[in-house]
Amino acid sequence: MDTQTLVLVVAIGALWLSFTCGCVALYLFLVRGRAGGVPVAQGAAVVSNGSLSPQSAPVLLNQQSAAWEVQVLFEAPSPALNDRLGVTLSSLGAVYEQRSKTFAVTGDSSRTPIVIENAVGAGQLPPLTESPASQPPVKGVSIKIVKNSRTLTPSKLQLAKLVSLSKKLARLGGTVVDAEQQPITPAGFNAVIQGQARV
Repeated sequence: MDTQTLVLVVAIGALWLSFTCGCVALYLFLVRGRAGGVPVAQGAAVVSNGSLSPQSAPVLLNQQSAAWEVQVLFEAPSPALNDRLGVTLSSLGAVYEQRSKTFAVTGDSSRTPIVIENAVGAGQLPPLTESPASQPPVKGVSIKIVKNSRTLTPSKLQLAKLVSLSKKLARLGGTVVDAEQQPITPAGFNAVIQGQARV
């Protein structure tokens, strides 16, 4: 192999290596940007073991509706948001309940399904399959696990699903708040999943 061929092979190898590294770096950058895209409040009080102190943990139990609840309040309600909300709920497997005018996500536990309803007014959501122009914009949704009995508490799987649904809906342009209308921090989401939220 002469010198000219060797230089050409090394140059092609260097270009291939730099292109591959660039693609990997771009992929990691995009994945990190997408994972951190949920707007939540920052700076909650955290104790030394990484969990929230009891007084700053999110409040999940809504006494009025007897349900474990978080809300996603949308910053810019519009017919286009209604359209995106309908597509997102459909992709999450939510089924519209015509009688109660809410969406239900059964998932792994049909015993206590997760209910998604309007956070404003009587809690009734439009079917979101009709023309968006004929419906009022949805200003927020409540994501609830209905409390069927006094002793029944949601499992960690249901609480993780509640957090996951709230984060996915918040990506549409909203903020996740607890039953006392306080924004939930990333540490607060972890406390909810671990069953350490206040009730």
